[in-house]
Amino acid sequence: MAMNLAAETVMPGADGRFGSPPLSPEEMQRRFPQFEILECLGRGGMGVVYKARQKALERLVAIKVLAGEWEGRADFATRFAREAKTLAQLSHPNIVTVHDFGETDGLFYLVMEYVDGVNLRELLGDGRMEPEQALAIVPPVCDALEYAHAKGIVHRDIKPENLLLDRDGRVKIADFGIASLVGAVGERSGTPPYMAPEQQQGRVDRRADIYALGVVLYEMLTGEQPGKEVVAPSRKVRIDVRLDEVVLRALEKDPELRFQAASVMRTQVETITGEATIPPQKDLPVPEARLSRTAVAGAIWAGIFFVALIPMFTVTVVPDTGTPSGPAWWQTLLAFTLLPLGIAAPLGTTLLGWISVSQIRRSAGRLYGIGLAVFDGLLFPLLLLDLLIAVLLRYLVPFIASLRDGGPFDPAPMSNWTAANYLQWALPTLLIVALADWWIIRKVWRSAIRPAL
Repeated sequence: MAMNLAAETVMPGADGRFGSPPLSPEEMQRRFPQFEILECLGRGGMGVVYKARQKALERLVAIKVLAGEWEGRADFATRFAREAKTLAQLSHPNIVTVHDFGETDGLFYLVMEYVDGVNLRELLGDGRMEPEQALAIVPPVCDALEYAHAKGIVHRDIKPENLLLDRDGRVKIADFGIASLVGAVGERSGTPPYMAPEQQQGRVDRRADIYALGVVLYEMLTGEQPGKEVVAPSRKVRIDVRLDEVVLRALEKDPELRFQAASVMRTQVETITGEATIPPQKDLPVPEARLSRTAVAGAIWAGIFFVALIPMFTVTVVPDTGTPSGPAWWQTLLAFTLLPLGIAAPLGTTLLGWISVSQIRRSAGRLYGIGLAVFDGLLFPLLLLDLLIAVLLRYLVPFIASLRDGGPFDPAPMSNWTAANYLQWALPTLLIVALADWWIIRKVWRSAIRPAL
């Protein structure tokens, strides 16, 4: 069993390595007479792991001696005892069990379940995994994370070295909470390639584990870790494009945009694996996408609104007298056929827009036209907002002028306005309308293109 023995973990309060070579099995035997120390399995950023046999219970265990010079530090001893008790209470089939803990001769140690198998790093080797294998590993890891997160425990160091697979293929998370145990709140701990952006700054919650699992999934699918600008896995290897949504959502730099719980990530993975088996890579079909009909219908309905306005702003003039006459036949026809649809267009177009946004986001790439859908959903709400701003400023400008001049508030009809009056009203109106519309469109667009749960 290899536990956390390859990738270097950042250890707050210590340099992350022992200052001297690890104790030999013989030296460990003198310090732990209740165990038969069999061999040193290896060492890593957070300690040295020994394989041992617990004499009283006749079982194999793994003893991890924590890295760092903690001897004589009462504060660490107190925190170690408190955190280790919490870890020992974790009982989940996908978490390596902590049987015991303690301190002897300045060495803080954990006695853990011995897992006879390999870690994910060894399984990956120098390449990637088949998508089916990768997706089989994610759900049990999510289960374990959800269980621990519900108890307020964050792993803080999810990586291939800490994901173990026993001989029966069961996945177990090792070193649960050890990075937290050796690092106080606000300290930076973890393994850099797998650390969420906020973890680099010492802020950690459950979403940091979800980010790290996203890095692991990316690595399993592509054989490499994501760069600063994350490229969708399907652009590197031939996999189901729906996996892009899962990976990119987990790797969002903003924790608010990630999966907010490991159970949600598991559900989306199982939805993909449950709906269809991923075909062989060279036979993988490219899904055909089509434009959302709902979005198109909303845009047409919006056009009907503006066409229906024509009879309202068109008059027929009698040539001889110059006076307006009754509506022409085509105006009457437009009024009776299009006016009812035009009146309902603001509400109808907006509803169709948001319905199509939801359909496109949940179509897993089978529908496109998100821009048209957002246009439908925002067109009339923004027009109404712009109108309200224009009306407000129409009275606000003369009101401010009356305060400046000390005169009464008596807004003149716009028909009597001079060019200066129009400029005083139009320029701030256009500026405020443009800023308000830009801010709303930006917020809505970012939300609309976010992968759906």
